[in-house]
Amino acid sequence: MSKKEKINLVYIDDDRDEAISAYLEECYRNDMYDIKYTEIEFEGDKGYESLLDSPDVASANVILIDSRLFENDRIKSKGKFSGEEFRMILRKVFPFIEVLVISQNGENKEFDIIPKYRSGSSETSKQYYERVLKGKIDDSIKKIITFRNISKKLENNKGIEKFLVEKTVDSLNGINDYDDLSKEDIDKLITAFQSIE
Repeated sequence: MSKKEKINLVYIDDDRDEAISAYLEECYRNDMYDIKYTEIEFEGDKGYESLLDSPDVASANVILIDSRLFENDRIKSKGKFSGEEFRMILRKVFPFIEVLVISQNGENKEFDIIPKYRSGSSETSKQYYERVLKGKIDDSIKKIITFRNISKKLENNKGIEKFLVEKTVDSLNGINDYDDLSKEDIDKLITAFQSIE
């Protein structure tokens, strides 16, 4: 039997939601992959940069983040922004991490926000997250596996500069050093990906 691929699932919140934490730690399963679950307590006085510098964030494959994470008064950065805006920042720094945003303000399809469980419902929090969150995490994992499969194909493509391939594979594996790529390098990489597909 072949070894299962490892997926790093990370939940980030400044005020840990027990129901989400319990679901992810105790209930969420995907038998096709080896899921490693980690929680990060965001400390607002350290600013969002502390997350970008975190090894757990850098090595994550799927991140679940609270929409209001960066909106409280303790945040030590200029201007406040939402979890969905931070998702865009993460995408720039770590382009191959899938980020899911969850909010107590309910669903927002326009920004792809998942509503948190509300007590008083006819189902338990675990049943709710199994219904609402499991599919989203599974879909994110599928995207990660697709990226990994393309990267293997990319590594075997002798027509692409080795430097670009290494940068892409490193980024996929949480080793990020994209800023020394020029626009021309990135354009070449995009063209290479399109030709593979």
